[in-house]
Amino acid sequence: MSSYNNGDVHTEYIDPQIYVPNGRASFSLDASNLAYLPNLRMLNVGVSSSAPGVYNRLVGSMSVIRNIRLLDGRTELSALRNPAQYLGFKSQQRTNADNKSTASWFKNSVVGLEINELNDKLDHLYVKNDTNTGQPNDGTADATDVGYLDLMECFPLLGALPCLPTDVFPNLRVEVEFHSQPSAQIVVRSGKGGVAATTTTSVRPILVADVVENPELVRALSRSLKESGARWLEIENDRFNAAAPALEADKKKVSSEQSMAFIGKRVERLLMCKTLQDTALTVNAAGDVLGYGNVGTSQALQAQTTQVRLNGKNVFPGFNGISRPMERLALVSDEYGACSAYPGSNLYNWTLADSMVDLGAPSGGDGGGASRTGKTLCGALSYDCVRIGAKVADLQIQISRTSDGTAPADGTVRASNVALIVDMFAEVDKAMVMGRDGQYRIVYA
Repeated sequence: MSSYNNGDVHTEYIDPQIYVPNGRASFSLDASNLAYLPNLRMLNVGVSSSAPGVYNRLVGSMSVIRNIRLLDGRTELSALRNPAQYLGFKSQQRTNADNKSTASWFKNSVVGLEINELNDKLDHLYVKNDTNTGQPNDGTADATDVGYLDLMECFPLLGALPCLPTDVFPNLRVEVEFHSQPSAQIVVRSGKGGVAATTTTSVRPILVADVVENPELVRALSRSLKESGARWLEIENDRFNAAAPALEADKKKVSSEQSMAFIGKRVERLLMCKTLQDTALTVNAAGDVLGYGNVGTSQALQAQTTQVRLNGKNVFPGFNGISRPMERLALVSDEYGACSAYPGSNLYNWTLADSMVDLGAPSGGDGGGASRTGKTLCGALSYDCVRIGAKVADLQIQISRTSDGTAPADGTVRASNVALIVDMFAEVDKAMVMGRDGQYRIVYA
């Protein structure tokens, strides 16, 4: 551990107390310090590999994380399950300029577009350590880049606390679980189609924490927490499977699910992401992952309608609810703010996609520029959301779509014709209640 000091606050760089490559890392925060600021962040998130490779283009190096938790002893303060899927959406919850200038560099992703003057199409022209291969690494073995993660993106609790005083949280710990061997959807070997001949090893991460040394400052920061506790919106996850429709043109399929994960809880916003059950459908015959692959995305469906029934009543007007792609995108933008989209990102099998977007590598060095054309990226970012704003006694999700009668083929993703996984991420109201003895309890508000 090393540190930099300015008198009131010093920054510590903390190595994991427990680290198992391709397994997990556990960081313990020193209880002898008075308090920590909530702006915890993690460095060196990623893998090294036996051959040059590229991370998932949407989520970047964050896609190697399987689960992440913030604990105080055995008490789970905050956690995010299936973080890659949620962080894929968060990568779009920024402006195009922010993604292009900062996020894609910090996270080794390919987000944020500009016009390529050579073909007048939207492209991601510059990448970190680019060697004219269009991939975020320097083209040598064991040199895959690592990324930066602001833990407030995973732990909403941190945004509700002025500080983390160690007399309240004496056993603070951050635990990260990695994928044991990242799939081709997470780390793709450059120019070889997938990772079959590539061995990857998680890089030893570093936790960065700002320590408050001034006792007066700690008392001022922690006063409201000790007197009134805290309240925040935790991200909780549920999922269900949606069976494939019959492979006939205009054959309708309705998938309905009653979610049990949020019963008895107050939920604000609910995000729904639709991915393919068969991840091989996003890989072409050459083994190249198409577009953003099947991590962090949400596939557009033909003639999709979405209806949500809350406590026995329809949330959206009409029988079918939300039925148009732009209506769906407008709802996401209204609820979550700025979204970094591109033409065709929420449209199913849009015929003009290739004339508008082309994320092909400058020299085809990342496994073939054809795997990053507008067609393969078309319909990859079609998220659904709904404002619940109530305590849930009964929650039903209904999604319908129609088949276009065409089986998935090399270079295309026919999401409307295949079985899906629908992930739901809900903002659940939680609170930290302080007792007279200075102890706390975490409850559903």
